Amino acid sequence: MPWPDAAYPKTIALRDGAEVLVRRLAAGDEDALLAFFQAIPEAERFFLKDDVTSPDLIGGWVRDAERPDPEPSRTALAPASPSGRTGGRAFSLIAVDDGRVLAEAALVRRRGAARGHLADLRVVVAQDYRHRGLGTAILSELLDVARDSGLNGVLFEAVGDVQAQALAAAESLGFIRLGLVHGGAIDPDGRLHDVVMLVMPLRRWRSSADF
Repeated sequence: MPWPDAAYPKTIALRDGAEVLVRRLAAGDEDALLAFFQAIPEAERFFLKDDVTSPDLIGGWVRDAERPDPEPSRTALAPASPSGRTGGRAFSLIAVDDGRVLAEAALVRRRGAARGHLADLRVVVAQDYRHRGLGTAILSELLDVARDSGLNGVLFEAVGDVQAQALAAAESLGFIRLGLVHGGAIDPDGRLHDVVMLVMPLRRWRSSADF
């Protein structure tokens, strides 16, 4: 099923009145995205699921984002995007200002016919853009995309004491706690950290008519 992407690029306003551009990840973003992740404190990067300082990983994300929509998925219910690049498993958004990446967030559709109605969520925001509403705004954008793509739910997990800001943003939008994995993550010093599992059933997510 293709991702709907007609809404992008778009400008969003932050709580302090600043404006940033939100658009899909695209070819040519590799260096800026790598620099963005390299600027995230190492103590935070350690708990991310992927080695985001790897140029090969970043290049793979971009290639997946650029994957064209396969012809068989072009249905009346989910028409192909004019961009022709909606067929990958991941839908990645970045917030940018003057060439600098300020945030990266993505939906990654689960593999297999039995799980393809769900997607996992990731989000990272630059330190100087936290507490300004950017994380909440980009999460809202992805939930709109997930709803419009026909997904049933979005799953999110966070290391409770390390990713507390992302956890708070998700819960403020209505994500439901599924449970806690005690000691689900371990830091370089061998200390255990709890992992919080959350879900957003998309039937709960707002519709355009709510505004």
